Amino acid sequence: MDTQRITGAARQMSGRLRRVAGDSGREAYSVASQRAEEAYDEALDLGARAMRQARGRALHLADDALEAGQALYGRGSAALSRQAGDHPLVLIAAAALTGAAIAWLLSSSSQRR
Repeated sequence: MDTQRITGAARQMSGRLRRVAGDSGREAYSVASQRAEEAYDEALDLGARAMRQARGRALHLADDALEAGQALYGRGSAALSRQAGDHPLVLIAAAALTGAAIAWLLSSSSQRR
């Protein structure tokens, strides 16, 4: 057997193996990069969808809170009107006490200066 022929064939084979390994590495990097980009795009889409859903739910909750607040205000206003009609002297006394308290607060704050 010719040793030069054997070593030459071995060198040729090792060169081919290096090229194959290099090509495989580049291909694996390309595939991994593409998958990473796809995962990133999917994550962005999921995040945008979650934000839209959260915004929609927040709007519904705000509308429900507004409706409940308006209903409570209407009932409270009606009850206050009914009580004021039944007891007008109590309403006048409450207004007088509120006015006196505001006057006292204003006069005490001007004395501190």
